[in-house]
This record gives sequence, C-alpha cells and structure tokens, in this order.
Amino acid sequence: MNRVAAAKWLKQALHDLEMAGRNVGIGGYDTAAFLAHQSVEKLLKALLAAQGRAVPKTHFIDELAGQLDLPPEVQVHIDGLTADYMLSRYPDVSDQVPYEQYDEALANEKVRAARSVFALLKERYADLMPESRDD
Repeated sequence: MNRVAAAKWLKQALHDLEMAGRNVGIGGYDTAAFLAHQSVEKLLKALLAAQGRAVPKTHFIDELAGQLDLPPEVQVHIDGLTADYMLSRYPDVSDQVPYEQYDEALANEKVRAARSVFALLKERYADLMPESRDD
C-alpha cells in the first residue's frame, strides 16, 4: 500500500463519520452505530496503509488497533465500538432486532466514541489530509 491508498481510506473514513452523525439526526440509530464503527475501521486501515503495511480484510477493529500500538485512551473507544459491526446489522447476533437495540443516546455515544478516536489520532493521519486552499 502507499500514501495514495491511505488517503483514499482516510477520505472514506471521514465521510462515514459524517454520515454516522447525520443518521442520528434522522433516527437511523443502528446505522449511525454501524457507520461509527466503519469510520474507525477505515481510519485504522488508512494508518496501516500509510505505514506501507498490508490492509487486512477484517472488520475487527480491535485486531486492527492491535497492529498499530495505540494508546489506552484510544483503545477504550475502540473496545466500545468493536461489537457494533455485527450487533447493528444482524438479527441473529443477539435476542433483539438490531434497530431495536439502539436509541438516540446510544447512537450519540457511538458517534462520540468514533470522533474521539479521530481526534486522538489526528497527528497520525494529518499528513494524509488534502491541503485546504484559500481561493
């Protein structure tokens, strides 16, 4: 992988994070949780790609995080999002239908956790951000 690929992963991660927040606003609480997870997954894959490492084909963000030597304050947010890849989508993972498991408060918590991961790791991906132009 290279920096171009890493920048693509990051761009999609930022989009997913934005869409997670928007879904809270329209009552798509399960979708918000899923997209919060996805945004962090893609951010971690961007960081791996930026290091020239292969991007694993996995959705387990705790495993991805383990490859990046992240500080505990990041890991706690990742741990809180890990299960949402499955719980927010598949009705056979728990006793409840996925959309019935999430409410506004929980969805907001998931989006806040994802935003915290981005904020805490900003120094690691800042150089992948497109430069803003003053036109």
